[in-house]
Amino acid sequence: MRSIIELLIDARDYARRASEYVKDGGYSAFAADRLRQDAVCFCLIAVGEACGQAARRMLILPPEIPWVAIKAMRNILVHEFWQIDLAIIYNIAHNDVVLLADDLDRLIKQRDSTDT
Repeated sequence: MRSIIELLIDARDYARRASEYVKDGGYSAFAADRLRQDAVCFCLIAVGEACGQAARRMLILPPEIPWVAIKAMRNILVHEFWQIDLAIIYNIAHNDVVLLADDLDRLIKQRDSTDT
């Protein structure tokens, strides 16, 4: 079983990957590239799964991280994939996941300092 820290690191790293996949070319390039779409969706699924597992095991959930929304996005990507809106996915990858990765990084450092 992965530790909470490992799950948070996974979520942070996959969030950064999603951001990297959309940094060049803008929305038009993303919308025309199924491989990048699939890569970003997979990363967001991984973020949602890792955050969901970590959240179930944490006693206090930091409010700056939208735990419920992250898990809800994962559920849509996995269970309602026909409803995927590429513009929403692009905007999340382009705008939101960098901020999430930074929040997760702070949480990892905070938890790491209290665990030692």
